[in-house]
Amino acid sequence: MSDKKTILAVLTAVFAVTLAGCGKDDSEQARKQQIGFLMTLDHPYWQNMRLGAEDEAEKLGVEVTILNAKEDPVLQIEQINDMIAKRVDVACLVPMKKEPLVRGVQMLNRAKIPVIIVNREIGEGCEYICYTGTDTYAGAVVSARILAEAMGGKGQIIEFHQHLGTGPEVARSQALRDVLEDYPDIEPVARIPHNGERDIVKTEMQTLLQRYPDLAGIYAHGDNFAIAAAQVCQKAGRADIKAVGMGGSKEMIEAIKQGLVTGTSYQQPEEEGRSAIRLAVKYLAGEKLEKTYPINCPAITADNAHQFKGQF
Repeated sequence: MSDKKTILAVLTAVFAVTLAGCGKDDSEQARKQQIGFLMTLDHPYWQNMRLGAEDEAEKLGVEVTILNAKEDPVLQIEQINDMIAKRVDVACLVPMKKEPLVRGVQMLNRAKIPVIIVNREIGEGCEYICYTGTDTYAGAVVSARILAEAMGGKGQIIEFHQHLGTGPEVARSQALRDVLEDYPDIEPVARIPHNGERDIVKTEMQTLLQRYPDLAGIYAHGDNFAIAAAQVCQKAGRADIKAVGMGGSKEMIEAIKQGLVTGTSYQQPEEEGRSAIRLAVKYLAGEKLEKTYPINCPAITADNAHQFKGQF
């Protein structure tokens, strides 16, 4: 009788250990891979990137945590610390500024969390797996060339630019300068920060029309700002002034069809978000990745606007 009790006790203990082990394995298997997505959400463009990332994460069975740095590099550094504490498997990063975020990526490097850079460039001195996104500079070159050709290669232009020092501001302004080397008869006469507000563009545009009566072109960092400037020109009877933006929004495509603006370069924020998540999952699966995964940014003008549907 004693032997039977002993055997039963042993079997019970073994069964309990087996159940505990199974529970642990099930828990580990149930844990989804964690991807941190550090970006900004202060414009419909970024909202579309967020939607693309979230949808792709759901399709691929991973969990994505998206944090909004609000174009603040200091806040983004803090959020990187949060992702390190969370021990995410991969961090997808849209750097708020090229140089200041090098330190943030270095922090992720030390924590041995792989990094994928999205949409904007990062400075030197840090390690990342790969970059994916629209080539901001190349897209801006597309817009600058549309403007220069529409102007017939001559005349005065103004530039409405983004927050100084951000990756897109630097790249887009440089693209304009580089393109204008091929058009010596085009003269930039003013650079105005739009600070992400259409009302600023409209107010400034009214003043600029008076100051530069021979103005021929507008180069705006963003579709909505090109539209705002063009609306002021149209109201002032200066529909002859050519205006280009960047992005390829639904509103912009319609404005191009109507003849209000001249053109834009088509960016694909939803695809940028999806691409980042896909690459993160491939990396975690052990796949060897290339260093760069560019997303095309074609020109949109009145000739082909009917072929495009804006994402935001």
